[in-house]
Amino acid sequence: MSENQGPVGEQPRDNIGLLLSLASARGVLAANAGLRPMDLNHRTYSVLDVLELRGGISQRELADELRLDPSQIVALVDSLEGRGLVERRPNPQDRRQRTVVLTTAGRTLYRRARQQVDGSLDEVLGGLHAAERDTLRELLQRIVRPTAGATTPAG
Repeated sequence: MSENQGPVGEQPRDNIGLLLSLASARGVLAANAGLRPMDLNHRTYSVLDVLELRGGISQRELADELRLDPSQIVALVDSLEGRGLVERRPNPQDRRQRTVVLTTAGRTLYRRARQQVDGSLDEVLGGLHAAERDTLRELLQRIVRPTAGATTPAG
């Protein structure tokens, strides 16, 4: 048994990548449970969340923002559009492009879904104090959106 392994069932303590993955999976499971009654999941919710934050954006921008393959975005937007939650509108700056926007129904459902997701995060992050949550949010934002000119260690 290596020094990083403990008894069977013990969680890894020093593998940051694995810990991030496990924390993410726990958050996704909790969010999906809360979103299921609204016929949403973490990916469809993420689309609604980005559109609420950014307003109308192209599918390419949406794919970049969520770090998903554009074909995945097409399927997600098609699904949400079929439910009347988003719509594709002509982009006034580029007629070849479509802009994806929330509909009134999409904005209403997003607000309900946001309450569910926030509640599920309270459950997942229940062991952290408010200041620790703020620190975690700040650190994750720095990982997800590194500042311009920031360098990463050579690996």
